[in-house]
Amino acid sequence: MERQFLKFPRWCVGLAVLLTTLLSMPVSQGLAQGTLVVIDPPAKEVAVGATTTVDVRIENVANLYGAEVQLVFNPALLEVVDTDTSREGVQIQPGSLLSPDFMAKNNADQTTGRIVFAVAQMPPHEPVNGSGILATITFRGKAAGTSEINFSTTQPTPPAILSNRDGMPISASTQGGSINVTGGPTLTPTATPKPTTTATPTPTPTPAKILGYHTVKAKETLYCIGRAYNVDPYAIARQNSIVNPNVIRVGHKLAIPNVPYRLPAGKACPRQFDGTPTPRCRWTHKVERGENLYRISLRYKVSMWTIAETNRITNLNYIRAGQELCIP
Repeated sequence: MERQFLKFPRWCVGLAVLLTTLLSMPVSQGLAQGTLVVIDPPAKEVAVGATTTVDVRIENVANLYGAEVQLVFNPALLEVVDTDTSREGVQIQPGSLLSPDFMAKNNADQTTGRIVFAVAQMPPHEPVNGSGILATITFRGKAAGTSEINFSTTQPTPPAILSNRDGMPISASTQGGSINVTGGPTLTPTATPKPTTTATPTPTPTPAKILGYHTVKAKETLYCIGRAYNVDPYAIARQNSIVNPNVIRVGHKLAIPNVPYRLPAGKACPRQFDGTPTPRCRWTHKVERGENLYRISLRYKVSMWTIAETNRITNLNYIRAGQELCIP
């Protein structure tokens, strides 16, 4: 009896080959991903007394200009090897992804098992796109066991803070790793330090000064009024308890707050008083010990260069504890 073979259409064969290819490819090659901050490689092994390295790697990022990560490890099993003995404390090695023009933080605490690393570029460097190594950590094995290397967070700060040139955040996910220490006595398992939750006070805006008053005329809008005084139209709405910024009534007397804003070109209403917005402090921040401009800029979502210019700070690396900063 002659064996019969089924004949598949050519497109079915092509589809089968494509699916086989996709399923055999790593996820990072087969599918597009968002921005990731990962420990690379995710798992390593080291003997007691020996050293090994892991990278903090950023994948698929756009317009990156600054980054901060906090990591936790088990200090009973691992210790960080200092990469710069000329400086006080224990430092990890900056990577090549960002130019280390402004090293805001670089410290490994061997007692608590916590690493904080923050770096930002400075002009004339351009923002970074793509993937690369943010930092490299060298660990030495102390005792047998497995230590997780996790991204930590102090609420409401995310586990990894990425920002663009203007200090605006870039959304990213994180993936930790682990190191298995072999040889020597096995210690009683201890938990890797858990991320602590510390509430950060919500910035309280300073009430805006009123530049003057504008009475709404026929066919005027908040946008044309905003252009007249170079003021944020939504700030005018908030100042005057306007629920719908698109609806204002003729004859309504509006208080114009001192909230400078440059709107796109368009119709400007006739000015009804002479008033020019001046830079104002949306918030006042008192510098605490250990803080820096980069960290403060991320908290308020305002560029650190804008904060420096407003407060006439010429050295971005130097602010003093107790100093009051105007956050525009």
